[in-house]
Amino acid sequence: MKRNLNGNWIFHLFIFSMLQITSKAQEPVQRFKSWGALIGYGHEINIDTRYNPMFFAGDFSWQFGKTKRTDFLAFYIEPQFNLVATTRPVDIEFGTNIGLRYYQQLSSKLYLYQMLGSGPHFITADLPTQAKGFIFSDNLAIGIFKEINQRKSLFLNLQFRVRHISNAGLKLPNSGVNTLNVLLGFSRFR
Repeated sequence: MKRNLNGNWIFHLFIFSMLQITSKAQEPVQRFKSWGALIGYGHEINIDTRYNPMFFAGDFSWQFGKTKRTDFLAFYIEPQFNLVATTRPVDIEFGTNIGLRYYQQLSSKLYLYQMLGSGPHFITADLPTQAKGFIFSDNLAIGIFKEINQRKSLFLNLQFRVRHISNAGLKLPNSGVNTLNVLLGFSRFR
């Protein structure tokens, strides 16, 4: 009789363990994802000529890791098409930035973030300190996401960015252009 109790105990433990493993395997991965759009304005800070970009950008990010946490690292991609006020009435620049964004969740309705990225761009402005054509856009930013609609998981995105564009010495002149930028947008979280 003692043998049957031990056998039943082991059998029940085995079944319970299998149910736990199966339920864990079926739980969805809770990675953070966001997608949205930004508009913004920039002002040159280091050159004697006018270079003021007006940003129109997409904003997409995906968390590294498998579980949603209160602080986490994410990959971001940001395609852009920007109008630029220079000495001519209007120039354009376009390209894509990619990089890393570090999020700190202060509450379910508020996230702070820092980001660092770079990407290829093309500019039509022919400046005394920067050749037109292919360039790189290097970005360092801080920002905040504030929830504005819980049902739709819609967040307001406010960002302050420092940006440097230059062509890495591929064509002269190549002193680059530095801008201070403020961007505002909306994002959906998942």
